[in-house]
Amino acid sequence: MLVSSRLVQLALGTALACSATAAPAPLDHVQESVRLMQAGDLPAAANAAESALEFPETEAVACAILGSIRIQQNQFNEGVKLLSRAVALDANLLGARLNLAQAYELLDRRDEAEATYREVLDAAPDNTVARVALVKAASSKGRHRQAIDLAPPVESVLRASPDGLLALAESYAGVGDRDAARSLIGDWNRLGGVAPNWTLKFALTLAKAGLNRAAIEIIEAVKAEGYASYELAFGLAGLYLLEEDSQKAAENYELALKYNDRSLPALRHVAWIAEEAGDYEKALSFLIRAKLEAPDDPDILFAFGTVALRMELLHDGTEALERARELRPDHKSTRYWLGIARGANREFDAALELYKDLLVEVPDDPMMHYAIGSLHYLKVEFDDATEYLQESCRLDPDQLMSYYFLAMIDQKLGRDARAINGFESVLKRYPDHVLSHEGLAVSLMKEKRYEEARESFERALALDPKSARASYQLGQLLVRMGLRDEAQRQLASAKNLREEEERSQLVWTLLNPH
Repeated sequence: MLVSSRLVQLALGTALACSATAAPAPLDHVQESVRLMQAGDLPAAANAAESALEFPETEAVACAILGSIRIQQNQFNEGVKLLSRAVALDANLLGARLNLAQAYELLDRRDEAEATYREVLDAAPDNTVARVALVKAASSKGRHRQAIDLAPPVESVLRASPDGLLALAESYAGVGDRDAARSLIGDWNRLGGVAPNWTLKFALTLAKAGLNRAAIEIIEAVKAEGYASYELAFGLAGLYLLEEDSQKAAENYELALKYNDRSLPALRHVAWIAEEAGDYEKALSFLIRAKLEAPDDPDILFAFGTVALRMELLHDGTEALERARELRPDHKSTRYWLGIARGANREFDAALELYKDLLVEVPDDPMMHYAIGSLHYLKVEFDDATEYLQESCRLDPDQLMSYYFLAMIDQKLGRDARAINGFESVLKRYPDHVLSHEGLAVSLMKEKRYEEARESFERALALDPKSARASYQLGQLLVRMGLRDEAQRQLASAKNLREEEERSQLVWTLLNPH
């Protein structure tokens, strides 16, 4: 690693500034060292500087020059030692202090670098190098107001370089000054030839200031020039996600996967977006890839398990959730979904055990009361079901399924007049709830209100033509009404739907009380 040419120039400036007071013989060594440095002969320049060390009048400047040379030769510790000695011998050697500060930066000794730059600026407030460095240091350490206060005298310098603009953008974003951050965009566009990784950093910093759309435009421009990469595509996808453009986000996450097809974050994000859109098949395909990369990642296993359950892949979903729980025993969502899996597999007691343990931890969670109540309903334990479902309604009066199951309990117990009132109450708030139309129709049929029952069954089928229950019960109703030809057609269409629906209903019953 070599120091910058600016550091060499500062060393030369230090030497020449001191030459007026140096004695003739020692000055010869200093000047020779300077000449050899300019010629690029560092070993010879170092020898000449070492000769000047022997004389008190040139020792300080010789240390400064030799320290600069050692740093260029990658002998950092010796370089720092020599520069520190130069400053100790002559506190007025600002060039040596600047060299020392830059040497500390090269060694990643940032606190010492910042302190040394501060010493330079205290001695020379108009020193551009020190002020620029202090602005960048303050910005990188989150002292954004301090960075902004330091910046005005050197703002034109900062606006002329990628790292300077990035420092300003970080600080403007840090204090919430969106307009000031926006003012940097034109300067950035005028730079030209900026490496894509710097552009990505700048754009993401604009996003911190709330300028998501501007950030997207900057990265899209780079992408259009053919400079795509994993980092660029992934960052762009995240910005589109912030802008709630799921389609563009997914496109860019998938582009990121072309550069790194094993990226768990990208695989997980594509799956999540697909899941939110209801495209469970796509979600599962990306989660399978993620699962192959990280077979024991509890987050991946949890996501895979939930999507598998939604697709009624009960064995795969249950297996994944079981493993996720082994890896993360206290994770509430995993335990809840594992309860869904066990309930869907008709392991009602195992599901209840999970939910009742969870209820101890979250006693006022209406969802937990609903889940327990619905499982008791499925076990035909109607008294227990009623207790939990009513408590669920008390905790969350705006839910749907608890009221539905309470009406269903009345129907199962032969209280059809009460059941009708319950279903009608649900349908006043949720007029498109298929199950309540079906339940209402059944109770109306039992009360021999056949025309009303037929109307409710037909409404349910209009909302869900694949409803096996509504199709079958409508066939039974038509038999009672003496419409045997219609009844036969209706029962035939219901036959192929019934078994599939009974299995899927267990999953969806437990998924959501709303």
